[in-house]
Amino acid sequence: MIPLVKSFIGLIIIAACPSRQITTPKAFHFWHLCLYLLPTMAPIPLISNDGMTYKKQRKNKLKLIDKIILALTVPCSLALLLSYLAPSTDPREYWVIAILGFGYQILVLVEIAFLLYWVVRWSPIAILPAASILLGLSVILSQYKLGPANTAGPVKDTANIRVLQYNVHEFKGIEQYEGIPSISRILGVFEEKMPDIITLEEYHRSKDGDDSAIVNSAKRNFGIGYTFIKFYWGRAKEQDSAGDAILSKYPIVNADYVPSPGDLKTEAIFVDVKKQNKIFRVYCLHLEPVRLKGTTKSKILNGNLGMGKSSAVLDKVAAAFIVRSYQVDQVKRHLEKCPYPYIITGDFNDTPNSFSVSQLSAGLSNAFNVKGSGLGITYYSQFPKLQIDYILATPQFEILSYEAIDKKISDHMPVVSDLRLK
Repeated sequence: MIPLVKSFIGLIIIAACPSRQITTPKAFHFWHLCLYLLPTMAPIPLISNDGMTYKKQRKNKLKLIDKIILALTVPCSLALLLSYLAPSTDPREYWVIAILGFGYQILVLVEIAFLLYWVVRWSPIAILPAASILLGLSVILSQYKLGPANTAGPVKDTANIRVLQYNVHEFKGIEQYEGIPSISRILGVFEEKMPDIITLEEYHRSKDGDDSAIVNSAKRNFGIGYTFIKFYWGRAKEQDSAGDAILSKYPIVNADYVPSPGDLKTEAIFVDVKKQNKIFRVYCLHLEPVRLKGTTKSKILNGNLGMGKSSAVLDKVAAAFIVRSYQVDQVKRHLEKCPYPYIITGDFNDTPNSFSVSQLSAGLSNAFNVKGSGLGITYYSQFPKLQIDYILATPQFEILSYEAIDKKISDHMPVVSDLRLK
């Protein structure tokens, strides 16, 4: 790592001052080291006999725009390389790496632009962005699946277990349906896919206490008669509350939540269900989001966020990564004591290139990785395109299908997968 960093610094020095007079032996040795580490990526100066004066030798010297682009290429390449460390780096120690990992899609696109620029310029500096992309190719390909989609069809084998995971945005619509109740359209998704188990985040109870429309309809129309709901958030002013819910076609023999300190507010519930003579557990998680007001989100998307606000937003983003790390610790301790095969579903509010997802999915099968196709997007954002909703399963389950349903009812897509308990 140290030689690589020195190489980056050497590139910046070469770009900024290719003809500068360097009169100290120490400076000369550092200059020479940089040229030794990256001999093909910089103008090679002519060294005089006394070893102290440098002159330009190349006819095609870097222009001002080249120097500017090079000065941007170097830190971007370093940032992309650091982003690959996000799955193995605890945000409680280095939260900057977690943020780079979250935004690695942007970094990849910027690096591709720099690569094309240097290729067009016919410059060996193109090696730098090319290397930073190729070194993380396995990370990039892990989130983009080629091949045909293995979707959950309208009719399923009764031996299989169809799980539908959905953050329902408190039953409020988005875009042209903003603020309009979305329960009827959500029930339409249930009718189309006919799941056996449904896990819901941001399950909303209105101030009059009536949240029975989903539960009653699921029982009456789809035979999903077993329910466990826990409300985590209450609003004193509106007397509304929101939480998580699990609905099951199979009998629930036990239901509870993952305990955690009050200030951590880990939203994690689970049910033990019995299918024929086998019992398995289903978890529903909603990990810490970045808590921003709607106006702040709009300013970010429109590029109108001031420097003062940017600092505050960065603090909240870093805090969310750190809180999720603690929440994952709580969940993993609970998983270690689970006596049954289990399925983890939920809105993790983090991408596959993250510490929290890496920790939770260790030793498990990710339904998207096994049967998914395409980009794996589950959240409606302008950019980057995010996969933050998951269905994970222990090795006792065979994953047969995966689908993220592109219907803008919530700000999340419903995710559905067929599994079979071996």
